[in-house]
Formats: sequence, structure tokens, C-alpha cells
Amino acid sequence: MSGTARAIHAEWIKFGSLPANRVAVVVASATIVALAAMLLSARANEGTAPTPTPTELLGGVSWAQLVLVVLAVVTVCSEWSSGTSRITFLAVPARWPVLAGKASVVGTVGLVAGAAGAAAALALGAVTAPATGPDPGAEPALVARLIAGAGLYLGTLAVLALGIAAVVRDLAGSILAVAGFLWVAPFAVAMIPVPEVQELAPYLPTSAGVLLIAPDGGGALTPWGGYAVLLAWTACALAAAVVTLRARDV
Repeated sequence: MSGTARAIHAEWIKFGSLPANRVAVVVASATIVALAAMLLSARANEGTAPTPTPTELLGGVSWAQLVLVVLAVVTVCSEWSSGTSRITFLAVPARWPVLAGKASVVGTVGLVAGAAGAAAALALGAVTAPATGPDPGAEPALVARLIAGAGLYLGTLAVLALGIAAVVRDLAGSILAVAGFLWVAPFAVAMIPVPEVQELAPYLPTSAGVLLIAPDGGGALTPWGGYAVLLAWTACALAAAVVTLRARDV
């Protein structure tokens, strides 16, 4: 087994050894299902309200992302807050394999939690409200994109948060930086009364990535084009993290 493979394996062991991490992943996935169930129940009680569409059933993704982003930040910042970074980087002098291992962990758990939660939420909608959704001929492709999109969006967003946190290092500072960049920045940009600036809003990470679980719109980006934008932001964050890991003391 190569040094990089050993580092990735070690990160999986570290992540799995903490019960709180496993609970957080389950909570993220369950949140998607729970909010879909609440929406279905509310619409059923209203009687005359239309049944939720598949994209509406995935509203819980916006809450699940909070759990997974914080989990990603804690995963990397705990190295410095606990002082184990010295031991970790003594064992892996190249340093970047550690980041690769952590990225593989948070990316995979985000992918699994998102896809599993989305699949369960859509299955619940199909059982309780069979009329939900678009034309049956187009529904399988849409459902497949929504399930895959929820997983890819949450997994990639977690890796992006990990990259930012690896640059900042401080737990509280990282959470503030990630929250500001991912959720505050889109609102701030949209409120600036300059058309050229407002046109940048769809290209921010969350605005672009969330198109994977949105209806086909006809806006500036397609769902997969939006995901490409999110991937580009994530690659930049990881590149900055690699540079700072190599340049700074542990």
C-alpha cells in the first residue's frame, strides 16, 4: 500500500472511530426525509393544495448541507485544536495526502447521505402522492438526476468547506468564513445595485451547485453547468489548502 493510500485509510479510521461523526451523517440524511414527510403531511391536511413536486420534496437538502459543512470543518480543524496535527504530519511529511484523505471521507459521506436521503424522500413522495411530479415519461431521468444531484451537491460542498477550513485552521473562524462565503455572499451580491455585480450571483458555489436539485430553468447555467462551477470553486479551495499546508508550520 502506497503512502497516499495509507494516509487515506488512516483518515477513514479516524473518522469512523468517532460516534458523533456517524450520527451527524445519519442526521443529515434523515433531515431530508423528515422535511419531505412534513411537507407531504402539510399538503395532505390542506386538501386543496397541490401535491409537492420532486424538487420540492428535496427542500431538506438546504438544511442537511449545514450539518455536513460543519462536519467537514470540524474534521480538518480538529487536527490543530487537539494538537494532533504535529503527529499526523510527522507521519505524513508530504502533508497533501492527509488533505486528500479527509476530502475523500467528507466527500463520500456527503455523497452517500445526500443520495440516500433524496432517494428515500422521493420514494416517500411516490408512495403517498403518486401524482407528484412531471410527465411520467420524463420522470425517471429527473428522479435519477435529483438523487445523484443531491449526493454530488452535498459531497462537493463538504469538500469545498474542508478546503476553506484547511486554509483558516481555526474552528470558529472557519465556520464563519464558510458560512459567509457559501450563504451570506449570494444575498450580499444580489443586493448590490450594480447589474454587472448581480450577474455574478449565479456563479457563486451554492447558487450554482443547487441547480442539480432544481427544476430545469433556462437561466444562466444548466444543472450540470452549475455543478461544473461548484467543482471549479472546490478545486481552487483545495489548491489553496495544499499551498498553505506546505508553506505553514503545523
